[in-house]
Amino acid sequence: YSVQESGQQIVYRDDTEGQVITLPRENFAELITIEDPAMAQMPEALISALEKPIGSAPLAELVRGRKKIAIIIPDATRGVPVGQILPHVIELLLGEGIDPAAITIVVATGVHRGATPEEIEELLGPLPVEIKTINHDAFNREELVTLGTTKRGTPIEINKTVYESDFRIAIGKVEPHEFAGFSGGRKAIMPGVSGEPSIETNHRPEMILIPESTAGILEGNPISDDMIEIARMVGLDFIINTVQGATGEILQIFAGDMEEAHQRAVEYIRAFCQIDLQHKADIVVTTPGKPLNIDLYQSLKAVIALEHVIAPGGTIVLYSACPDGLGTTDMFKPYEGAKTIDDVITNLKASYKIQMDHSLLVCKVLAHGIHVIAHSPRVPAEKFTAIMFESASSPQEALEKALARKKDAKVLFYPQPQRTLPNVLAIDK
Repeated sequence: YSVQESGQQIVYRDDTEGQVITLPRENFAELITIEDPAMAQMPEALISALEKPIGSAPLAELVRGRKKIAIIIPDATRGVPVGQILPHVIELLLGEGIDPAAITIVVATGVHRGATPEEIEELLGPLPVEIKTINHDAFNREELVTLGTTKRGTPIEINKTVYESDFRIAIGKVEPHEFAGFSGGRKAIMPGVSGEPSIETNHRPEMILIPESTAGILEGNPISDDMIEIARMVGLDFIINTVQGATGEILQIFAGDMEEAHQRAVEYIRAFCQIDLQHKADIVVTTPGKPLNIDLYQSLKAVIALEHVIAPGGTIVLYSACPDGLGTTDMFKPYEGAKTIDDVITNLKASYKIQMDHSLLVCKVLAHGIHVIAHSPRVPAEKFTAIMFESASSPQEALEKALARKKDAKVLFYPQPQRTLPNVLAIDK
């Protein structure tokens, strides 16, 4: 992402999406990006993390004598370079005498669609031997084990293969998460390999609407606490979590204890992803970047992340490729027959389904009088209208529509806002 002056114009370029947007120089505020730390040296960083993990004995020691090992990996929507990590993990297991037939790789889909054979092949990387790989299916009750309920009333339904294993490893990524505080760690279990009723209850509106259920907050976050309780009960023996840069490169690897290694990754992220803004913006141009630009459902995370950045009555310009289209149809249902944001929230609470969570979070943004103008080549205009957005034929047209609403507005370019933690206190001064 870059901006440059061209006469009296500012030219914004997004090489990932192949987009160029221009605007008058007097309307330009700034481009917000975070400066990522240096990339990790691979595979040295991984080898070191496995040999000297955080809060844990080395992985090689822990797996000796194990009879059934589950390796939980994320699906394609998470953009984790599993192929740079998994082959080394498999080699380590084989080196400790683990039979390849004792290992199962479980793709943690949550309630997403199953990974395709092509996606699985790309995810796994060059494995030294063939390893059984399965998609988790949150809707198949025969492949789930029930373990009771959490203290918050969440039913605990877990993938049978994961539950029946005597050692569980999770590969994942840590970054700010819109209501769990941060991704990674315990999220490999909940929602990664949990049943749909479990996920729906954990993500229910009453939990999401609690103020602590937001990006950057773990302490007192009921959704995160619920996830930890479930992961502890199931047992997540070792995590390998990445922190990644804007284009997906590995910046650092944190391996070891589910909670200690995760907390160390969170501390690392806070050191470079916090953004201080002195004023709320009239107009913000945003895009989720890869991998969240895969569909509309995931792309909405960019809008959600801007709730405290936009001035009341301001405008968000959203653009995203969305090659997989909508991602879900459930998120549209609460809007049916609704005339106001309050109507949508009422409908949500009356008949909640898991992939309505982003609808609820978007409503929190729209409730501030925020206007969203969106463009995607794979999302029909009527689908944007259905969620109370305005559509545009291009990002340029979307910005021009936004400026027509307020000609003297200052425009903030803020790609991948979901990777950052805006300093709300500075914003609200």
